[in-house]
Amino acid sequence: MGGVILLIKKIITDNKGYYFPLYNQYLKSSITPNLLGDLKKDYHSYLLKPTSERDLYESYGRHVLIYIDDHPYYLSGKGSKQQEDVLEVSYAPLSQHVKRINKLYQIEINSFIPLELPLELHQIKYKNNSKLKQKIKVVTATPFYGRSANNIFDHRHVTSLLNQIKVVEKGVVVKPTLSFDERDHLENELVYGFYSNSDDLSIDGYYPIYDDFVNGGSLLYPRGLNKKYQIGDEINGYEGLGGISYSEIIIKPLEEISFYLGYSISNKEEDYYKLLNENDFGRLLKENNAYFKQLLRKMEINFKNEVVSDFLKFVPLQPILRRNFGNSYLPHHDYGKGGRGWRDLFQDLLYAIFIFDQDVKKVLINNFKGVRVDGSNATIIGDKVGEFKADRNNITRVWSDHGCWPLYTTDKYLNYFNDYQILMEKVTYFEDQFTHYTKKTKNNYARDNILKSSNKPYLGTILEHLLVQNIVGSLNIGEKGFVRLENGDWNDGLDMASNKGETIAFTHFYLNNLKILTKYLKRYEKVTLFEALGELILKMDNTHLDDYFKRVANFEESSQEYETKELIKGINKYIQYLTKVLAKKGIMENGAFHSYIDDDGCFLDDKTVSLTAQAMALLNQTATKQQSEEIAKVTKEHLFTEKLGGYRLNENYQEIKMKMGRAYGFAYGHKENGAVFSHMTLMYVSGLYNYNLVKKANEGLMALIKRAINEESKTPLGIPEYFNDRGIGKYFYLTGSATWLLKVIKEDLFGIKMKAGKCFLEPKLLKTDFNNGKATLKTKMFTGETLFIYENEKGLEYGNYNIKLIADGKEIKNGFDKHYNTIQVICY
Repeated sequence: MGGVILLIKKIITDNKGYYFPLYNQYLKSSITPNLLGDLKKDYHSYLLKPTSERDLYESYGRHVLIYIDDHPYYLSGKGSKQQEDVLEVSYAPLSQHVKRINKLYQIEINSFIPLELPLELHQIKYKNNSKLKQKIKVVTATPFYGRSANNIFDHRHVTSLLNQIKVVEKGVVVKPTLSFDERDHLENELVYGFYSNSDDLSIDGYYPIYDDFVNGGSLLYPRGLNKKYQIGDEINGYEGLGGISYSEIIIKPLEEISFYLGYSISNKEEDYYKLLNENDFGRLLKENNAYFKQLLRKMEINFKNEVVSDFLKFVPLQPILRRNFGNSYLPHHDYGKGGRGWRDLFQDLLYAIFIFDQDVKKVLINNFKGVRVDGSNATIIGDKVGEFKADRNNITRVWSDHGCWPLYTTDKYLNYFNDYQILMEKVTYFEDQFTHYTKKTKNNYARDNILKSSNKPYLGTILEHLLVQNIVGSLNIGEKGFVRLENGDWNDGLDMASNKGETIAFTHFYLNNLKILTKYLKRYEKVTLFEALGELILKMDNTHLDDYFKRVANFEESSQEYETKELIKGINKYIQYLTKVLAKKGIMENGAFHSYIDDDGCFLDDKTVSLTAQAMALLNQTATKQQSEEIAKVTKEHLFTEKLGGYRLNENYQEIKMKMGRAYGFAYGHKENGAVFSHMTLMYVSGLYNYNLVKKANEGLMALIKRAINEESKTPLGIPEYFNDRGIGKYFYLTGSATWLLKVIKEDLFGIKMKAGKCFLEPKLLKTDFNNGKATLKTKMFTGETLFIYENEKGLEYGNYNIKLIADGKEIKNGFDKHYNTIQVICY
């Protein structure tokens, strides 16, 4: 397509399992080079059947038959004579472009979702590649699903009886009368539509009913081609089909014809076929491309070489995709209903902070409304900012790391914006039936889920919310003195050790968080806290935690001023305790940290190593310099496999760990059992940079990037969630590791660090990271875009160069707090 900025182009001769996300405010879509995948408004409103990983190969999706001289061929390439087709697949922000080529034809397919319409659009251009005339007949045959994902195995047939199907001009629409599932019986307001148009072909009939079209055959070999309907026909109570028959046409060698497809989910019937033409398609695609192009420009990175730089072009879009898709709605992410987890809320904000997004403060403040006063948090997160919902199924889980991330993100915000006033902003707490760190329930609670005191919403400062989460989280310790694992931590596969399980890994995180909180408290002489919290901090002993839970279960607390020096004294006492526990019990003989304790109270590792504790210790700088060097050495020996992407999550335990979690029921090398998990790898790499272990950090970073680029990883774009035992990428696009990849590159590799509102450049680029003596990073800094140009003309290695800064032509000191258009970082 003219004017489209391509991110990447791939030539493939087989189905590698690629898929690509398309979306706008109305629709979410997954699409493969073969036009498989699904299209939905939300969990309960799918136009195309929900797809999982297997459906990347075995489904029909946007099915179109092209009869060439009476022989069937398919846009999906499913025909026996199409198995040697060459596919040229290109991705742009956000559109997919495919060329399918063999001796008979070249088929070009361009697909995207316009910015402001509940519509998915496709342009198909068919070119006769042979030396003979061809008789062409095009038949569209997309099966409508038109219902909730629940109905796949819940009244699939019965819900088809609700369908009201109508043939309209150049299309077929389906409007079910009702929608019923576990939500109730609801009158349906949505219209599912399929449209097609062509300036080169003429419609001679419609196939609105699946049964009539297949007629004892199949979608590949239908026997109902003579059963045509016409505009105005209405049929109720059957499975719908987006079926349109175009009249046969003879085309000459090298002659080209075009037709268009449109899929819609809207609140009423619309004449969307009027947009199915070259002018409107091109106009809408141009608008789409321009919008997503500016999102990609929020961070532009060039280092190492062209291949690495090209790979990084798409990554800034991944955090945005995660905010829109949540953790659902793509073939690997075949679970959930589009929501994000508590951890995701705060980690996804990190990227917005990195690019100085001015909306961050509002979102960050509102996120704290999900904190319960017992230190836990809401687990069902609404679509709106600050919206949290009660779990009506009376089932809840506590992830022991959830208290850590809000403070991590807040601290990052404070360093970027130097806005300490946010700590004194007041917000509500979340209340539902759960108390005592969700171990008990109560009947009397606010049905609006807002905590009350004396019948009025209780408002606490952000600082108070942070203290609640981290004081309770760090005091919630097990028999060996480490933070209790509860139902899992970052690794939610560790879900079978809720009684005696402990997380040494996140004990490191809580320890560092307590140190950060004392720094915040030092800014004030006194702070106001509700009494139960203030008293708990003054005592700072886990034996008082149950008393705290009892007091706040039925919240009637009054606020009181506390001298911060007394609060700091209590916290510091506990910091010393945790430090001693980690030093005495947390280190193995091989020099690495223990990561977990199982439900029998036994350490998970002895001679083996898990990555999580090493990452958390180095990331939070709780290890000594000597320990960091030993950790780096041992971790590489035990966990590093370069050809698979670098650092595995754990070693092979050779058994199912029934006292630890479902993760160890997975085959080794898959997901949370020993895969190369991008997120944890990058946190570990960041930790290595913290201790100036630059070569090992760079090695870990580049192993991950190189694997994602490697065609054998079958990763179409960006960084996946993990690489399995064969080095194949899994769970594309929707992963927090994208944010961490950008964090590591910006803050650790390029060394663009913010401290108390000032920018300090501390680059840790190796000489091999420069491309012809240069490396660049362009992003928003303060009030505008800044281009950082790192120049290493002499090819100096890290450790052998100093830097000087030239900002807009003038030398400046390191540690600046204003915007410059260009900053040259001269290595000398």
